[in-house]
Amino acid sequence: MMRITSLNSMSLAKVLSLMYLTLAIVFSPFLLLVSTMDGTGLTEGIFVIVLFVVFYGIAGAIAGFLIGTIYTVIAKQVGGIEMEIETA
Repeated sequence: MMRITSLNSMSLAKVLSLMYLTLAIVFSPFLLLVSTMDGTGLTEGIFVIVLFVVFYGIAGAIAGFLIGTIYTVIAKQVGGIEMEIETA
């Protein structure tokens, strides 16, 4: 049995930032389609997409850092998450 007792907050921030950024890029064409159907122009739609992608990247980094920090503090008090790992 192994136990996760701490997380590197900066590492988790980088990973979640890139994951959120990737999701934002994948879903941005759908958001652009919806925004142009709404009657707004293509320029405004592209501006919204750029803000959406940048915001999600930043939000992922902040969330990852906070999650890593909070997990480490709590895991030190309660012992962390126990995992059973099997090698193939």
